[in-house]
Amino acid sequence: MKTYLTEHAHFTNTNDLDEATLQHAHAHWNSMNQTERAVLDMIRRYSVKYGAAHLKHETIEKAIKKSNATVRRAIRKLEKLEIIERIHFIRPVMSGLGANIYVIKPFHDQSKMNRPEEDENPTDSKPQPTISQPEALLSKAITTKDLKKTSPAEVLPTTLFSKMKSLLSSTIGESKLARNFYGVYRHQSLQMLKFSIHADKGELFEVLALQALRISVQATKLKKIRNLPGYYSGVLRELIDEALFSEAFMDYDVAVEEFFYR
Repeated sequence: MKTYLTEHAHFTNTNDLDEATLQHAHAHWNSMNQTERAVLDMIRRYSVKYGAAHLKHETIEKAIKKSNATVRRAIRKLEKLEIIERIHFIRPVMSGLGANIYVIKPFHDQSKMNRPEEDENPTDSKPQPTISQPEALLSKAITTKDLKKTSPAEVLPTTLFSKMKSLLSSTIGESKLARNFYGVYRHQSLQMLKFSIHADKGELFEVLALQALRISVQATKLKKIRNLPGYYSGVLRELIDEALFSEAFMDYDVAVEEFFYR
């Protein structure tokens, strides 16, 4: 059973999920290539039951017939466009990082947010452009069924520290530890930010810090952890290493061995 996926879902039925996906596809059509659209559609199709998709890279690779490096680039692009959210998942048995959970985010029309007066007082009655092109890409939606109970979308705190406090308060009921976790994040991120090559990755480190906290909190449900901040430090270090270094050779579509001189 994958009912744990509903904890991350933003939608309560497939109609809303499909509508948000189409709106994302239409708004970012020119910013995405065919592979990125295919990955988005696959995540949507795997999300119709529980509102989120738990997918291995290998599963996506085989489905769209692309290399691991290409799939990873597509996922990073969808994250950058704020179409999906990637959540690291800890395996219940081996207590290690497993396949990622992917969640399609609600669509927020920036043009409407930036021009409220125009939206409230339309000046013409010209028909709006259709979204037939993205609709042609996305496969036919499955018959609408209410998803299993999900957590409603909520307005999150704005700073990383306040997000940490909120998460700890709602999960383990102890927000005072937020200072410990924030201190670990600051120590590890500052070590990397001092290098010019990583100077622009402050936002990435914040995302990883919150993901590491979710993984650590989830781990407390599976086993007893004596030093939770210390466990968090190890998880965060692993996530940072994965984000910055594990794909050093993944931008090539041939095996690393083929680069050796003969």
